[in-house]
Amino acid sequence: MGDRSEASTLLLMAATFVSRLLGILKSRLIALVFGSGTLSDAMNFSYNLSNNFRKLFAEGSLSASYIPLFASCEDDGRTARLYRQVASFLILIFALIITAVAIFARPIMAALSDFEGEGLEVAAFLLPPFTLFLFFISLATLSASILQTKRRFLASGIAPIFFTLTMLLSLWLLSDDVGYWSMAIGAVAGSLAQLAIVLIDFRKLGIRFRLDFHFAANEDFRTLMRSWLPASASSLVAIASQSVTMYLASRLEAGSVTALSNAIVFYSAPYGIVFASVNAVYFPLISRRKDERGRAAALSDALVNLTTFLLPAALVLASLSRECVASLLQGGAFTLDDTVLTASVLTAYLAAMLPMAFYAMLQRWMYSTLDYWRNLAVGVAVSLADIAFTLFYMSQGLGVVSMPLASLSSSLIGTLCLFPFVHGFDWRRFIHKGGRVIIANIPLAATVVLYGKWNPQFYTAGSTLRTLVLTIIAGLGMLAVALASYIAFKVDFLSALRNRRP
Repeated sequence: MGDRSEASTLLLMAATFVSRLLGILKSRLIALVFGSGTLSDAMNFSYNLSNNFRKLFAEGSLSASYIPLFASCEDDGRTARLYRQVASFLILIFALIITAVAIFARPIMAALSDFEGEGLEVAAFLLPPFTLFLFFISLATLSASILQTKRRFLASGIAPIFFTLTMLLSLWLLSDDVGYWSMAIGAVAGSLAQLAIVLIDFRKLGIRFRLDFHFAANEDFRTLMRSWLPASASSLVAIASQSVTMYLASRLEAGSVTALSNAIVFYSAPYGIVFASVNAVYFPLISRRKDERGRAAALSDALVNLTTFLLPAALVLASLSRECVASLLQGGAFTLDDTVLTASVLTAYLAAMLPMAFYAMLQRWMYSTLDYWRNLAVGVAVSLADIAFTLFYMSQGLGVVSMPLASLSSSLIGTLCLFPFVHGFDWRRFIHKGGRVIIANIPLAATVVLYGKWNPQFYTAGSTLRTLVLTIIAGLGMLAVALASYIAFKVDFLSALRNRRP
């Protein structure tokens, strides 16, 4: 199980790395064209609002409900029927949602943000196409999830690359002519491209789509709904919490929403690469295991793998946060002050990255046990804690940095609340393997401290070739220290790098 799962994880990580790198280039293009003022804040707010609902319909509660069902389906006919009904359900739901958003976009934005005038108009105009983008992404995620349960990872791994490439092309070619609409056009066209790439491989499974609204006649769909309702309630709570966070950010100084959005793009690169890959491989594996010890062992491996990659990534990026933001974004309408603000938010998010990953993975564990109501109770507590921590940190004058600090605090609470429900967890094995990873990162941590004391200022020059080259050299040097230390301490996951199996 270990070698093959790790090899699959590395395949997804490589594909996601390219996708996230392109996502950072997309943010650079947006920053150069639109800067970080009210217009950029409105664009990012509208996009993030729609994107946030992926927790409900895409890589969130719905997929967490149907992946265990698909993983347990050994009959292809049963899989095909459930797939058709879930796709039909999405079409039905989004027909209603898109219609409502098209009619009430402006009141929705007025209620959820503090924008006025042009900012409110831009955010409202962009909300319907961004909702359409969410629909296509949800269908792509549904199809990709079945591929992953069948251990077919390539198409689902590379499909997001085509989404981001399409976004980049739209912004590059159309922004001069249609302005902020170029982002909406890119999002819709890119989500269609992502869906098309997944369906090319999906068709090889022999599953053909047709509308099927006979939901009541299928016990699998009824089971799905019984699990999705409490799971969706948990996601809605998290969405509401993040909507409150974005609203509070919109009330801060101009540029705060953009700084928050850009910081999320940067931290999502390592987080998305590692968590999405580990989750895609281990969540179906955890769901498929019948014995508690086997599922707990898979969860333990997933958590160790998250630590193995996210810990050094957080250390390196935190020490180079200003350099990364400056070399990739600073220029045009994006100033040095914008760089410093974005880097401060990014550093706080990087501190929260590992606790957030642990909490999210433990949520998947709870989904695999079908314990949705307890998961919901913890999710409500975590969301309320997130809002409370945000307000507290803001009252201390921390501004937009309050949001990632609140995520750190609330994720720790969620992790501590969920761990007691994991039965059969081998703590000795986990501490032994995880402790080795932590010890192996001590040389990197020492390198990061020395770099911080040196405190070079080359990032102030902004997005120049020299800044980019020096940032890459510093990053590669730190990664070399991490790799040498991992080899010296014989960190287990490195065996996957030498694995020759597909």
